[in-house]
Amino acid sequence: MTKVVVLCGGRGSRLSPLTDRIPKPLVTLNKRPLLAHLVESYVKKGFHDFVICTGYRASMIEDFFKANDLGATVEFSDSGEQAGILKRLYDARNLMSKQVFVAYGDTLIDLDLPALFEAHQASGAKMTITTANVRSPFGLVGANDDGWVESFEEKPLQSFYVGHMILDSSVLDNLPNRLIEMPDGEGLVELFSCLSSSRSLLSVSYNGAQITFNTQQELS
Repeated sequence: MTKVVVLCGGRGSRLSPLTDRIPKPLVTLNKRPLLAHLVESYVKKGFHDFVICTGYRASMIEDFFKANDLGATVEFSDSGEQAGILKRLYDARNLMSKQVFVAYGDTLIDLDLPALFEAHQASGAKMTITTANVRSPFGLVGANDDGWVESFEEKPLQSFYVGHMILDSSVLDNLPNRLIEMPDGEGLVELFSCLSSSRSLLSVSYNGAQITFNTQQELS
């Protein structure tokens, strides 16, 4: 069975002071922790096996699962508070299935998981990321080093990474330590670049609802 890896280790500092007390995935949305909504969304689609990558206030995440039966089997991988995303994934690799869904603990999107998995398998990609098209509110200017404008595109439609992916766990086996130890999401972004250059990174467009928040204003 394909497992679901959920990234829950960051501090969520932009949501302070709420996250001074609790990890961001436990912040409530409609009176329930965002993490509960996320896990149940996968369970309803037939995915019950989870690997939770923790760090900041890890014990609170573990206590949440002990106290709540969400219909899921859960394993934990704690990389500490300072680890970047790629380090968290690397440390959890021995708990993963051959392919895993990777979800962000602070983001909800209603993916067609079987279709995403089928596209990944058919492509032969090592990683498949979900993207959404968003129209820029600005005109984009391209200029050379001397300041001469070479292009102008008015409010273009651009493709943005919206989190959630499928990963072949074998990708993590032989990563250089320099990449693994990069802070925040820098290592993951460089991995994207490496896979892209070898034609191993697929994107699948997502056009449904998305819930994510980084500030109290967005939460309200």
